Amino acid sequence: MYRMAILAMCAPAGLNRERCMFMALVHDMAESVVGDITPHDGVKEKYKLEDFGFRYIESLLKPFKEDLGSEIRNAWLEFERRETKEAQYMHEMDKFECMVQAHEYEQRTHGRKDLEEFQGLSSKITSAEGLSWLELLQQERQHHFSKRRQRIPVIFVIGAPGVGKRTQCMLLSKEFGFQHISLSDVLREMSNDHTYPHAEFLKSCLDESVNVPLGLSVSLLEKSINRGMEDPRRWILVCGFPESKKELYEFEEKVQKPNYTLMLSCSAEKMLTRPAKPGQSPGVTHSDLNVESLEGHLKADKGYYQNINNDGSIEEVFGSVKRAVVGFIQHAELQA
Repeated sequence: MYRMAILAMCAPAGLNRERCMFMALVHDMAESVVGDITPHDGVKEKYKLEDFGFRYIESLLKPFKEDLGSEIRNAWLEFERRETKEAQYMHEMDKFECMVQAHEYEQRTHGRKDLEEFQGLSSKITSAEGLSWLELLQQERQHHFSKRRQRIPVIFVIGAPGVGKRTQCMLLSKEFGFQHISLSDVLREMSNDHTYPHAEFLKSCLDESVNVPLGLSVSLLEKSINRGMEDPRRWILVCGFPESKKELYEFEEKVQKPNYTLMLSCSAEKMLTRPAKPGQSPGVTHSDLNVESLEGHLKADKGYYQNINNDGSIEEVFGSVKRAVVGFIQHAELQA
């Protein structure tokens, strides 16, 4: 309903945008009474049931705002009968929104589910605006399934600030020839790229210490990773990402799953001896950054996760990190 209202805001010139938005907000309201009746339910009197649902809503609203219920029901009737240009446009957007939602489900199953049957609704899209959006959606689906088939070995290197993530990434890159990506570096680079449309917005976020929207961060991270698909080194180290389940889930849905993870842990005593970054207190622990909350999810994929104690010297820690990465490489070879 909310996404339909957003699509209504994008109604082409010549249509009553406010009418489209009202229609978008109320056209499914009867579901609150009769439920969501789909074609698979085999209900022959869907229209009649929904009509009585709207009549009940009309009855409920009458004591509070006499005409509102009839306005809602009339908007639904207009939508169903498609007698106006606004209703025709919104009926088309209803089908398009269903296709978008189906693709979101595909993303949540990490490419294991193909809901191609919903794409049959594309024949219902006829307007110039709808066709242009449909083309973008089809390109996104094609890209989604293509990248699921062309996996890139990614190792997340995560841990509390000051635990030595960047140092270990540099050593791994030198030892194995891996590519090393830091999300903070990617964001800084793109904020200075005057050809990038969101550069000014990114710069403002960084300058004012405001979190960059997660979807945008993951999109830029994915582009950096994709640039490595042609590189013979293939394996990519991602430093300092993810720091929360939300970030991890977004990456898994939009990019790929599963991914390898090195969690660098450090005792509280050792953390207190390490210099803090500007504006940060010494001794920040995993829980402060929601890193520990990731472990349960990360451990679910057997062979993809290693926790490395980082209390020793850089050389000692790297020895443990190196052994873990060799294990990842061997695991990947067995999965191929």
